[in-house]
Amino acid sequence: MTALLNRIKARMTIHAHRRTRRLLDGDYSSVFHGHSLDFDDLRDYIPGDEIRDIDWKATARHSNPLVKRYVAHRRHILALVVDSSRNFDAITSAGVDKRQLAILMAGMTGYLAVRHGDDVMLVHGNSARSTASPRKGSEAHLENLLQQILAEAGTDSDGSINEQLQWIATHINHRMLVVVISDQAPLGAKEEATIKRLRAQHEILWITITDADLAQLPTASAPFDVSRPDVGLPSSVMANPSVRAEFHAAEASRRQHRSDLLSKLGISHTELAHPDQALGNLHTLLLRHRRGPR
Repeated sequence: MTALLNRIKARMTIHAHRRTRRLLDGDYSSVFHGHSLDFDDLRDYIPGDEIRDIDWKATARHSNPLVKRYVAHRRHILALVVDSSRNFDAITSAGVDKRQLAILMAGMTGYLAVRHGDDVMLVHGNSARSTASPRKGSEAHLENLLQQILAEAGTDSDGSINEQLQWIATHINHRMLVVVISDQAPLGAKEEATIKRLRAQHEILWITITDADLAQLPTASAPFDVSRPDVGLPSSVMANPSVRAEFHAAEASRRQHRSDLLSKLGISHTELAHPDQALGNLHTLLLRHRRGPR
């Protein structure tokens, strides 16, 4: 069954022009900084490829530019590190299901990897446990990974992306492309230390799925915490203009701290709240990482 992946591929086809899809392919193929010296063969140039990889002598004998391909390009591993806790049973600031948006981003990134002959693995979980899948390079395997994220809906544990990052740091020795999909939970000293450790070995991209913005909800609404659905937020609280303003300022400060920390650590990152942002944000994220410094 490939229900989830088929929907994601359809969205990529419908919402992206052919040139955009080719740019995404080129962006992904250039994510890893440097490559081995083991030349393999030649392939057609894709917009976004490094100019230095063009084989000008071979290109002169053909009508289209040709790029040198190395054996290492076919041996990359993409690790999807996803918070699949009950935190993702909520909505984004645009009112979209957070889990479905996380699945969309994981599926798009994973599909690019599979198209390039790379292996994909998943590390997901919550504050209580982390679950890791074996790495494989097929669409059927990617579909299974996406279904695992979906199956975690209704779990009773809060999120802690540091637990999943620690699993990578403890169990993985070879170099990978690590794509983290988390929400706007605070990043503190523990997370900073773990990210620094991983950054020294792996290429890291960070995708943030936004949380619901309580300051922008109608005053008559009744938001509640997914961890305590029987405990709601009294409408009178957010109806108070001073409370709304103070909450908005605190959230903006926390969001800026998160962005500043990732930038300081050299991590290319993006933030999104709606599926319509997915392709554009992914393209920008890959391009920003390739160009560096981040």
